[in-house]
Amino acid sequence: MPSRPLAVLSDIHSNLHALDAVCADLDQHGIQEVMCLGDIVGYAAFPDECTKRVRERGWASVLGNHDAAVGNPRTLLDMNDTAGAGIRWAEQKMSADNRAWLAALPARINRPREVFTHASLFAPEEWQYLLDVESALLHFLRQRSPLCFIGHTHRPMILSWQRSAGLEALVPGNGPIPLPARGKVTLNVGSVGQPRDGDPRACYVLYHPKSNEVEFRRVEYDIRAAQHAISQARLPSFTGRRLLRGA
Repeated sequence: MPSRPLAVLSDIHSNLHALDAVCADLDQHGIQEVMCLGDIVGYAAFPDECTKRVRERGWASVLGNHDAAVGNPRTLLDMNDTAGAGIRWAEQKMSADNRAWLAALPARINRPREVFTHASLFAPEEWQYLLDVESALLHFLRQRSPLCFIGHTHRPMILSWQRSAGLEALVPGNGPIPLPARGKVTLNVGSVGQPRDGDPRACYVLYHPKSNEVEFRRVEYDIRAAQHAISQARLPSFTGRRLLRGA
């Protein structure tokens, strides 16, 4: 079993200011192993720069629904106007090389005890959200590994399933959080570039495999600068406004 901590992050959504703040936090704590759970692009102003940063750092990454929508008109049709505007901006601004790299990302990455993916493991081609009991139960039916890391909802969350106790939700808090030793656990790592849990700070998770603990880290970044870049790109104003609310 690996002993070094693993950072798991998701939903950067072209927010370079948030991504750079998280990178600085990772460097400050000497975290070298990072897993990215997709949606590197979409919504904000820097899709090419964020993709380049992830590639330069050599982070293992999986495909998100916004990543899959770049250059895919059929997928784009399923998105609302705000999301669609971010995808069209990405299509204009991304290099051909970065677009090809994005398109080639796998749907999931499996390790002996963990699986990493963007959305629910149930009907993955539909990019389903884990937001209620029914969606969580369907997800756990497909989860074979003891531990699963996901993104997609932009909301930090810990869910556990044990045959004796059923489905339980653990509230992410401050400091290390012990994970259940039995059953199956799914963690939503929140969002780097567009949190939606009422906290506007960038969010990612540190997983400590040796102690079987996780830590949800929140990182301050220059939200005003990110909003200004969104405005300069003439992207929907709602994209910028929601950053301050974390919603």
